[in-house]
Order: sequence, then structure tokens, then C-alpha cells
Amino acid sequence: MESKFALKTIGIVVLLPTTLTAIFWTFLGVPALIDSIARPSLVYPYRALILAPVLVAGWFGLITLWRLYYRFDAHRPLGNVKVHWAGLVAGCTASVALMLGMPGHLLAAWPLIAAIYFGWRLHASRIAV
Repeated sequence: MESKFALKTIGIVVLLPTTLTAIFWTFLGVPALIDSIARPSLVYPYRALILAPVLVAGWFGLITLWRLYYRFDAHRPLGNVKVHWAGLVAGCTASVALMLGMPGHLLAAWPLIAAIYFGWRLHASRIAV
């Protein structure tokens, strides 16, 4: 029963605010990405090469977290575990890149809590099988 409570807590306290924040920053990030492709700046000439993979990896990680949340909530089979691990690694990489790229924005570390929790659950479920 405690894992159900922890799962719901992660969903409400971590995943929901992270998703809403990601939607907001994506609305700002995509125009910045398009602008940096259309008009490369002398100050940040490679901004598009950094911003595009971080956006894609972040959303891949966030979608993976939601998929794992619903799979564990409904006790459904996990499917391809390698894809889940790839999504968790991509999301963690994007979080670390955002923390390094925006000093003082430790909120980018918030999804790491869910990634650690679901990584632990994935690892535990593989041992149980």
C-alpha cells in the first residue's frame, strides 16, 4: 500500500508541476530555437545545437515518466524496459543540462526525484520477475 501512496505523491507533487512548467517553457523555447536557427547570433552561435536536443530529451524523459506512472498505477506489464531506461536517462540529462545552462534554476532538478523513484521501481520490478 505504501508504494501506491508514494506513486500518487510523485504524480501530484512532481510530475504534474513539472509537466505544467515544461509546457510553459516549451512555448518560450521553441520560438527561441526557431529564431536561433533563422538568425544565428555571434554571441551564441551554437544555441540551436544545444537547445534542440535538450527540448527533445526533456520531453522524451517526461513522457516516459508519465508512461511509467500509469503502468505502475494500473499494474500493467512494463513492455520494453530498455526504452523506459533510455527515457529516464534522457530526462536526467536534460535536467542536468538545464541546471548547468541556467545557474540558479534548481527547479530543473525536480524531475530527477521522479526519475530516481521510477528507476528504483524499474530495477525492483526486474528483480522480482
